[in-house]
Amino acid sequence: MVTGIVYDEIYLEHKTGNHPESPSRLIAIMDFLKETKLLEDPNFKIIKPRKATLDQIRYVHRERLIKEIQEICELSAKTRRLQEIDWDTVASPKTYEASLYSVGGNLQAIDKIINGNIKNAFALVRPPGHHSNSHRFAGFCIFNNIAIAAEYLFKEKGIKRAVIIDWDCHHGNGTQDIFYHGSKSESGELVMFNSHQYGNFYPGTGNYDEIGTDKGIGKIINYPMPAGSTDDAIPIYFDEIIVPICEEFKPEFILISAGFDTHWTDRNTDMNWTYQAPANYLKKIKTIAQKYANNRILITLEGGYELDKQARAVYNCLKVLNDEDDSLIQEEPRKSRSELLNYFKKRLIPALKEKLKPYWACF
Repeated sequence: MVTGIVYDEIYLEHKTGNHPESPSRLIAIMDFLKETKLLEDPNFKIIKPRKATLDQIRYVHRERLIKEIQEICELSAKTRRLQEIDWDTVASPKTYEASLYSVGGNLQAIDKIINGNIKNAFALVRPPGHHSNSHRFAGFCIFNNIAIAAEYLFKEKGIKRAVIIDWDCHHGNGTQDIFYHGSKSESGELVMFNSHQYGNFYPGTGNYDEIGTDKGIGKIINYPMPAGSTDDAIPIYFDEIIVPICEEFKPEFILISAGFDTHWTDRNTDMNWTYQAPANYLKKIKTIAQKYANNRILITLEGGYELDKQARAVYNCLKVLNDEDDSLIQEEPRKSRSELLNYFKKRLIPALKEKLKPYWACF
């Protein structure tokens, strides 16, 4: 089976002006995939998105929020000006429509994965979503694509257990808010793993002691990384936390919020990852998908603002999805300072295990 790539030019119609989250992000990715001839490879297939229905948007968002973005886009069309939603989120006339297709592109990929038409997929969509919660747009995000995708799995696809892995440099606070009390569906159970820069950094949430409540308690799992953390920080988290929980939880589907702003050159962040680091993380995640989820993985695009580095990182992830684990574009490996590695191994991981111990037998 082939790997799906969700893409459509409707995503370029979410105009943002002189803004880091701009159409040029997707243009650069698609240009690089053409340049490397990946799009000519029969092992990859472009998936055209569909519009999500309003009922599907309502799985996680309030009606008032849906009406708000409709009205903002109508005002933008009338005034022929971008409209500021908050200090860093803007909308243009086609933002609402692009957002419906952004959600719908993920849902279309899920259908094709579950139906056996493709083995996995990467949704190259925008606007991104993981900072928006049920009642507020934020952080360049409109509708929360990954959260709606999770609820779609539960409500329409019969999936009982799903995992979200968010590796964007910024904490996926909107997704965490939505699932902090557990999944919205009575029949579905969700675990969310967040790894992100933490400490005087947007959005300021995601400490290790934020673990959910009610039926979501123990299912929100944060790995707050200090500035300067590199590729070697993630295997510790994966081996010590993600693997034992997934072996106990046995997810049937894996959703990934993939931000590529962890790269060491990204001007908006302070991480030290290489552009092969996300793909190496994905290799590890793939072992969980093979064991428990019938290889079902859907990645959706979140942040990433150094266009050439993001394009290479996306290319690498696509190669891993297609089981070409040894075909990555690589740069010189980077290593965390010894004091950072000691922090992860001797302080953060033990503290996180102690916090989660009441809710997981593996600890």
